[in-house]
Order: sequence, then structure tokens, then C-alpha cells
Amino acid sequence: MTLTISAARCADSATADPRRDDLIACDDPAAGTAAERLLTSLGSSAQTLFAGLGRSDTVRAVVELALSTFCCSGVGVVLLDADAGPVTAGASDDVAGAADRLQLSLQQGPVLQTIERRQPVVVTELRSDGRWRFWAPSAADLGFRSALALPLADGDIAGALTLYARSPSRFRSADLASAMVFAQLASIAIAVAQERAQLLQVVQSRSIVGQAQGILMEHYGVTATQALTVLHRYSAQQDLDLRAMAESVIRERELPHLAPPDPSPGR
Repeated sequence: MTLTISAARCADSATADPRRDDLIACDDPAAGTAAERLLTSLGSSAQTLFAGLGRSDTVRAVVELALSTFCCSGVGVVLLDADAGPVTAGASDDVAGAADRLQLSLQQGPVLQTIERRQPVVVTELRSDGRWRFWAPSAADLGFRSALALPLADGDIAGALTLYARSPSRFRSADLASAMVFAQLASIAIAVAQERAQLLQVVQSRSIVGQAQGILMEHYGVTATQALTVLHRYSAQQDLDLRAMAESVIRERELPHLAPPDPSPGR
């Protein structure tokens, strides 16, 4: 599912005149460069990104912070799924999400290139960029003229963060260093959120298995070790993982449709 958030904090939101340069407010000298904005907000940004959120909320925070830090027209996040490959995980709005989805459906674009090469990809003018014959003009039709795709990697490559702009040559070499720092911070935050979710799942699974053990101990008069052995044997026979088997026992308050196997060791 693609998450979208409001770009209200950006002057170049959907209500802004698309003929104007991106985020006129950020062209104000008082706003500073992207590097200065990142340095100024680094403490609060880290606090937001590492606030103990789930992955979806962390991606949402990454998108929102990227909008305010780099003053772009849109932001998209694509993450690698172990089974499905690259999938859209978040976007600032429907247009940025559409630009990301087009890359995945057409199998071309800066997102896929930055994931493959683990290097940032700068697009200065989408209307004339010949690297992506189908995606570039389609993205231009969405209203974007330039883009910057950044690898999200915490050790292994995890995906890409893409900044979109409505004006050509929006992203300059001076922005690249700060953009890479931000992408690294975002990568770590997303990885931490994923690890936290996995740890929570393990804890929940252990709790569920423990409940099922208690039911079997009471129902069949077996020990905790024997009850766990029974759960393992039944999960193998039913072709279920241990948690699913435990949930079935909790739901039915007994073992499913099979005579209880001998829980004695070695039998």
C-alpha cells in the first residue's frame, strides 16, 4: 500500500503555480541551503525518525522530512520486498506515487538504476533524458521536470528515495552530499523499524505458543516440554508454522482433528 501525506509545508504543493520554480520559499536566502536546513533540523529529524514507529509510519516521516528539507515537488519511497522485489512504500501525493509506480511497471527509471548501482541518479531534464525512453516522457506528463534518486542501504540495498521537481535542473551537485546523508539516516530508521517489527512478532509468537502449551498441559495432562513437542509434530503434520498451529489450539481449545500423538521423547 502506498502512503500519501500532505505537502502543505512545501510552497510547491499541488496548489502552487506549476510554472514557478520549485518551492519559492526555499529560494529565500533566509531559508538556507539544503545542507543548512538538514544540519539545523538534524536533531529533530533523528528524534522523529527513531521515535519507535512502525515501518509505515517511519516511511511517512521520511517522506515528510524530505519534503521540508529539500523543498521539492514530490517524494517517493520504493522498498525491496523479499518476495515481490521493488514495491512502492510511500509517497508525498498521488502524482509522486504514480511516477514511482510507472517505473516499476515499465521496468525503467532512476529508482531501478539507483537500486541496481547503489549510487545516486540525477535527472536534470525529463523531457530530453534519453536513458528511459518510456518513463521519462510519462513522468514529464505528470508535471515533473527533474529528479534525484537516492539509494536506501543499511549494509544491503533496501530501496530508493526519490525527490521530484517541477522545474529542470532543480537538484545541484551542492545538494548531493546532504541528500546522501539524509538517505543514510532514512535507511537506518527504516531498518530499525523493520527489526523492531520482527522482534515484536517474535515476542508475540512466543506468547501465543506459550498460551497453547498451557491449554495442552491442562487438557491432556502433559508437561510443558511435551506440549511443545506436540505442537511441533502437529504443525508439521498440518503443514502449518508453529504460531498458526498454536493459534488453532487457542481458538479450538484442543488439537485439531487428529488423535493426540505420543509426546514421549524418542517415540
